[in-house]
Amino acid sequence: MHVIRLRGPWHVEPLARFVPQGDGTILESAEELAAGFRVNMPADWSAILGGDFLGRVRYTRAFHKPTGLELGERVFLVVEAPRSRGAVELNGKQVGEVRMDRAPMRVDVTDLLGGDERLEILVEHDVPECVGGLVGEVRLEIEE
Repeated sequence: MHVIRLRGPWHVEPLARFVPQGDGTILESAEELAAGFRVNMPADWSAILGGDFLGRVRYTRAFHKPTGLELGERVFLVVEAPRSRGAVELNGKQVGEVRMDRAPMRVDVTDLLGGDERLEILVEHDVPECVGGLVGEVRLEIEE
């Protein structure tokens, strides 16, 4: 097996802040959000958004289709769980979901690869007890 780690750069864009209300509900707000930023992964978002940030954040990473693939080889996308939950898209197609209480997502994406790839992971974090973000590794695994 050959492994390609997608460490960075990732573009990170806060989309919404979750504000807990006194009655236990959460108010979603798009006001006073940080500007988008670049980061290498894995990392939580505390350095930029703060350790108490609750909300929805989009992670985007461009990469090229692995070269030299031989007939019969398959490419798997592996996303280790974030601290909360996330939806994973490759080239505009949803390929899976990740949650902090589940094993890493591993999905065959060979037939979705076209050359210039766009990976997007939309992370939602509403757990005040820990810092959020895409804290696990994201990688491609190439197998025969």
